[in-house]
Parts: sequence; C-alpha cells; structure tokens
Amino acid sequence: MKKRYMLFRVFVLLLSIILLSCSSGKQEPIDQLKRLAEDIREHHTEYSTADWKEAYARYEQIAADMERYQYTKEEAKKIGELEGECVGYFMKDAVNSLEGFGSEVKGFIDGLSKTIEEQ
Repeated sequence: MKKRYMLFRVFVLLLSIILLSCSSGKQEPIDQLKRLAEDIREHHTEYSTADWKEAYARYEQIAADMERYQYTKEEAKKIGELEGECVGYFMKDAVNSLEGFGSEVKGFIDGLSKTIEEQ
C-alpha cells in the first residue's frame, strides 16, 4: 500500500513538472516580446541602425518561437498589442530613415545641378 502511494506521488510530481515546463515554455516568448517592447519604448530615441537591426532580429526570432504554441484569446490579444507596439516603432524608424534619405537625395541632386550649371 505504501509503495503504491509513493509511486502515485512520484507520478503526480512528474506530471506537475511536465505541465509546468510546458506552460512556462509557452509563456517565455510572450515575456521576451514584452521585454523587447519595453526596451524599444524606453530607448528607441537612442537606437543606432545596428540597434534597430538587432531589435528586428529579436522580434523575428520571438515570432518564430511563438509559432510553436497555441495561445488563448487573452494571450493572443496581449501578443497582438505587444507586436503592434514593436511594429509601430519599427515603422516610425523607417519613416524617419526615409525622411533623412530624401534630404540626402535632394542634396545629391542639388550638387549635380551645381556641377552641371558650372560648365
């Protein structure tokens, strides 16, 4: 009797460990996405081009990790909010980069025009 009870307790303990490890694995990408969104929100004004590339690479990896799991509606909503925040900052950076690029192109054309007019 004691042996069966002990065996049952070990089984329950192992099952609990397995279930906890599965649920924490599912939660980890959400936690990583939350940390990424917080980092971008707090430091985006200080980001270099390399920082943006690294942030985007982290985002892609997290998204790939999330594909392995199925999430509840509540979890999916939270994921969507965090993804939206990250993508919003990525888009904002892209627009800012294009504005700078536009100025560079205009300066290039002005320089070409000057050179052509001098002849």
